[in-house]
Amino acid sequence: MFSAFNAPRIHIERLGIVSRNYEKKYQNGLRDFSYVMPALLSLLDERQCDAALFSLYSVIPRTDFEVTSILARLRNIKAIFLEEFIDDEPRRVSRYLVYHKDVDGWQRREFHQQFATITGMSRNEVLGFVSSELPKRILGNCAVLICGESNGVKYFKSDQEIHDTFGLAASIPSNVSIILNPVHDRMTRFEMNMKRVFLSKNMRWVVSVWNKGKRDKNGTIKDGVDPAWTVYHNGIKIPVVSISNDLEVEIGILEATARQP
Repeated sequence: MFSAFNAPRIHIERLGIVSRNYEKKYQNGLRDFSYVMPALLSLLDERQCDAALFSLYSVIPRTDFEVTSILARLRNIKAIFLEEFIDDEPRRVSRYLVYHKDVDGWQRREFHQQFATITGMSRNEVLGFVSSELPKRILGNCAVLICGESNGVKYFKSDQEIHDTFGLAASIPSNVSIILNPVHDRMTRFEMNMKRVFLSKNMRWVVSVWNKGKRDKNGTIKDGVDPAWTVYHNGIKIPVVSISNDLEVEIGILEATARQP
């Protein structure tokens, strides 16, 4: 059913964005999206989304649940972006998966997060990500930066600006109109949104989504009051329509075709 070698040509215009509280156990006793995923994808499909982006720590891989069992019933969704993880203490990332539909049916592509921060990395290591790994993340009109890989653009205290020091932004082809940046939990450092703004220049969308439930060292939950996502287009923060549901998740739908001034 799946081929690891077919380069996807995904085209996203209407994106479903999904988050949850990653401390919550659903009725199957697990802290992942698996229990609600069939109904959730059905809802997004009915809303005519062509892609679904999940916050990270998405699905626990196991024999009694397969995302593939849901795909045949979808009519509008052509791409699903999610992460498999092991629910230990702490949680451990397994792999990032992109399910995408082409003329031959559903395919699957696999990635692994390369870094969370560039602190401690050599310049050549970051340049290696840009030259060797980033091209694998170009998937039609979208590209994927997993969590802290957005740190591939750098904040400088000297001028309080973001710079494309390693050529990451410059290496993303002009036909890529959407950068998908799924995140594990809420990033609170001020420069992270500056980096998203920077990456959204030249009429691009940058979509980040994360899980709620993160606690600081004192045990205080650091969710904030807004939905667990942020979207920028051409340097401007764009509101996303929230969809009410009884699945105990947060759902947003982004029309990624309208151009903002």
